[in-house]
Amino acid sequence: MTVLQVDQLTKTYGKRNVLQAITFEMKAGEVIGLVGPNGAGKSTLMRSILALEDVERGSVAVQGISNQNPDFFKYVSFLPSDNYLYMHLTGYDHLVFVANIYGLDKKKIDEVVDTIGIRTYVNQPVKSYSYGMRQHLLIALSILTKPLVILMDEPFNGLDPTSTIELKELIRNLQAKGISILVSTHNLDILEDLTSTIWFIKDGKLYKTDMELDVNEPYEIEVNISDETKLAEMMAESGLPYQLLHNRILTDPEENMENYLEWLLRNGVGIQSVNRSKRNLEEMYKQFYGVKPTV
Repeated sequence: MTVLQVDQLTKTYGKRNVLQAITFEMKAGEVIGLVGPNGAGKSTLMRSILALEDVERGSVAVQGISNQNPDFFKYVSFLPSDNYLYMHLTGYDHLVFVANIYGLDKKKIDEVVDTIGIRTYVNQPVKSYSYGMRQHLLIALSILTKPLVILMDEPFNGLDPTSTIELKELIRNLQAKGISILVSTHNLDILEDLTSTIWFIKDGKLYKTDMELDVNEPYEIEVNISDETKLAEMMAESGLPYQLLHNRILTDPEENMENYLEWLLRNGVGIQSVNRSKRNLEEMYKQFYGVKPTV
């Protein structure tokens, strides 16, 4: 089922065509990665969809409701790249403010607080939050209205590995509930892990492609244990198939990666990063944008 329709969206800055007749649809539960270098128009596209930017031509609608209609924002949420938060207010104050605007029951706030996992600090002023904590609050605000579509502009910026893993898992959970997500990020590893639907933006035009991921590529989990013997003993106890490369664990493609993470976290092992082979998307990016290796 199509939930978001964008038709002939066109915008210029002076003589520069920032968006050239961009047209696409998003279906329920679809996660789409938006890729492009700085200045390519990714943020402008998202802001234009939300009517935060004036456009010369085009229309946007969610299930037939125009973005010129205030009801549009009941179904479409935005996670901006900048933290638009009030430092002197608590996280709970922000959630109450949004809930009051949309006439939501306060029980919805508690549901979101528990879903995102911000219970321990939601009543503290935002000025005391780390960057990751502020990002979690913004995510909580973006899902409070139970939208059909969420636009995420560089949501992984500034997140540590644990927060990155948690956000990826949250995106997967939202997708499982039928929520559509358009996510822009410079981190190709993350996009390749989240979706095979990657859209490139270049010279104001949108290029769509479904990238076939190599499912035979293992994940690589970097941990904070430098003693490879100790790490090998721990992994042997897990019963999971693996290979070690110094402090990196190479998973078996046939095994659920989350089983590895669960075992490591249960045994108090700090996770530094989780990545899958980036050759597919990285090579596509280099070819599409003409990126040449530096010597």
